[in-house]
This record gives sequence, structure tokens and C-alpha cells, in this order.
Amino acid sequence: MTPDETASAARPDRTSAVGRRIITGLGNEELERELLTALLQAGYTVVERCLTAEQLIESARRREVEAVLVAADLHRLTPDRAAELLAGHKPIAVVGEPGVFLELRPDGAGWLPAEPRPEAVLDALSAALTGRRPQAPTLAVRRAPDATAPAEELRSSLIAVASGYGSPGRTTVAINLAAALGVTTAVLVDADLDGPSVAAYLDVNPTRNLSMVVHGPGGRPETARDWAHALDAELQPLARRSPQAVVLCGVPKPEMTARITLPLFERLLNELQQRYRYVIVDVGAALSPTDVIHRAAVQQAGHVLVVGSADLPGLWHLRRALALLRDDLHVDQERLAVVINRYERRFDHSRVEIEWALGLPLAAIVPYDHAAVRRAMVLQQPLVCVSRGPAARSLLDLSERVYGGAIHLPPDPEKVPLRRRLRPHVRLPHIGRSRPQPLVMPDGSSVPAAS
Repeated sequence: MTPDETASAARPDRTSAVGRRIITGLGNEELERELLTALLQAGYTVVERCLTAEQLIESARRREVEAVLVAADLHRLTPDRAAELLAGHKPIAVVGEPGVFLELRPDGAGWLPAEPRPEAVLDALSAALTGRRPQAPTLAVRRAPDATAPAEELRSSLIAVASGYGSPGRTTVAINLAAALGVTTAVLVDADLDGPSVAAYLDVNPTRNLSMVVHGPGGRPETARDWAHALDAELQPLARRSPQAVVLCGVPKPEMTARITLPLFERLLNELQQRYRYVIVDVGAALSPTDVIHRAAVQQAGHVLVVGSADLPGLWHLRRALALLRDDLHVDQERLAVVINRYERRFDHSRVEIEWALGLPLAAIVPYDHAAVRRAMVLQQPLVCVSRGPAARSLLDLSERVYGGAIHLPPDPEKVPLRRRLRPHVRLPHIGRSRPQPLVMPDGSSVPAAS
């Protein structure tokens, strides 16, 4: 057999793709945009594009399709739904680490890497359609914390970030604190039931949220394994430069807040403290004593950061929030810390005057840096990850005092370093005294130059 015949035999038959009807459940617009062009050019007919596991299962049941292309992190894809999808006896190609599919049927699903190339997608679909057995990948198993580990290894710092009414920048402080503490392990929980905004700040998927953890497609979690599956399905990376920080979005619809009860929320905080060194909870501005969620977060927190502004209305709301925390929620003064945000020295009161008016020392003063904050919001990244200005330095200093040491964020993995431009070597002409040249006469003769 010639080398050309060997290569053609190893290459999957792409002509079989013409007219093949498939459905996709990728749930990622960028990935879908990249792969759809290759699928259509190869001859596949994409019958339907699904966003959730339920929609994918229903589409595979009622439509005449020959294969399914599904992402391993598709929203609401639980082991039960994966088993239901495999029960349809349709060839499946999985994008990502197919742990659930490999456990259910080790040789029944194709596999693609986490960042697949279009060629790999076409090969996996061809293998699934022709019945060729794919090569099983090596999976990285994430181990749960050992329950027999010493208490020092399992201890966690729960920090609640609250504020008075208005918009003093409570969510900004919580996001940057969690991003900086992500040098170890940190999780940010958006528990603001009235106005959750972490998903909009960071451009993360709002359908993976707090409500889906406590009442997800797998039902209410009961055991530690159930909680581990529920948290892994809903937690999302916080920022590129904060490798160990994750975020749990808030409830996107008001009618979903009734699902979150006090026992479930307390259990959620306990499970997160077992897995992460720092748990940052944004409890919102409506610190009502009758709100069990706010009460649970504040009472379990080791520290409560109260964020306010330095203008007169901001200080007024800040004093009311502190009085509510002391008198109604019975928070010890030792656990309270005040952060003044958007501080302008030219117009606002001095630090001594603010501390005298509040009766508490200030934990941090974040200067007003409008340009840097706006740039961070446009990029949808934490301020400490995109700026070195005074506001970012102040937030990083606050995080270092919580951490108890210096914090050095890693470089941005997506930022391409600028190459140093090398100037070409140019030989400069001789600038010194030139040698005298001979004089040429009209008849062509020359007269030697005088020395």
C-alpha cells in the first residue's frame, strides 16, 4: 500500500457527511459560531441548536436526526439527563471532558478536546456515525476535600460585603476582593436578591446561578456528593488573571427567590467553606432583619465589610446600615469594617472626620478613579486585573491585609506581549575630511590633485 493509500485509509470518510442531519447542544456562542461553518461546509444539516439539556433531549426524541453534538458543560446536563440522551441510541460526539458519558457507556461516545478544532469535530462525528470506537481520554479527577484533614487545612474565611441604600460600589469591592484573593482559592456569591449584578459586571452566564444550585435539574441536593455535582455545574471562573477564583451568580428572576430557604442557604455556605479558603458574599443593600438570607450571611461571616461613599447622603445611609447591623442583626463591632469608596480629597471630609462621625475606624479608602473603573466595566474584568491606578492599589492593599501577605496576580494569559522592534543596522557615511579627487580636463586628461 502506498503512503497516499495509507493516509486515505486512516482519514475518515467525509463524503458520508453529505445530507446527514444532526442537532447540536453546545451552549456557547463562540464555539458554535466556529464549528457551524465547518459542519455546513462538510455537508451536515444542522436541524436544531439547543441551549439546555432538556431542549436537546426533546429535540433528539421528536426529530429525525442521525447524530448529536453536545458540550460536556451544557446547561442542566446531569447524569440522569445524559443517560436519557444515551438511551435514544443515537451516535453522540462530546465536546470537553465526557466524564458522565464515559461512566455510562465507555465506548459509546466520541470525544473532543476542551478547545476542539473543526477538523477534530468532523473526525469525531464521522467516527460516531460509522461506529468506530474512539480513544478514551485521560480525565483529570477533581478531588473533594478530605473530611479527616486537620482543621487548619479546612478553615475558611467568610466575608460578607454589605452597604446602605444607593450605589456606593459594594459589588465592585466584592468582585475585586474575590479576584485578588483568587491567588489561593476564593468564591464570590451574589446573594443580592433585589438587584444581582455580578453576572453583568463579569460577563458570565446568568442561567448558572444560586437558585439552580439549591433547586437544580437534579433536585434538591442532600448528600455531599449531590452538593459537589450541583456546585461544579453552576460555578464559573471569575477572571483570567485570578486562576483560583470562581463566581456564583445571583437569582435572575424575582419569582425564583422563594426557592432559597434558610436551611438550604446555610448548607450552601457550609459546603463552600469546605472547598474554598475565602468565601465572599455580596448581601446587597436591603439589610432587613426579616430577610433570613441576609441574616444567615451576616451572622456566619467572620467579617462584615460595609461599603459607603464619603458624600453626605452616602454617609447618612452608611450610618443607618451600621446601626441596623449593630442593633437589629446583633453584629459585634469587632466584626465590622468600613470601606469608603469613590473618595475625592478636594470635596469629601477627611478620614478623621469620617471615623468620628461613624464611630468606627476605616478599613480602606478607595480613591475616585473614574477612567480606570469605566475601562474595567467595558472590559468586564475586575479593576485589580486591568489597572494599576490608585483605586486598584487601594483594593489590592485591602485584599493583602485580609490575606496576610503580598498578592501578585499572574499575567493575563490572553494578552499578547509586544515584540521589541529591532532597528535595522544602518552604516553611516564617513563624516571626516574627504580625500582630494583628480581634476578632469575637457579633453579627457586629468590633473593630479595637490597633496
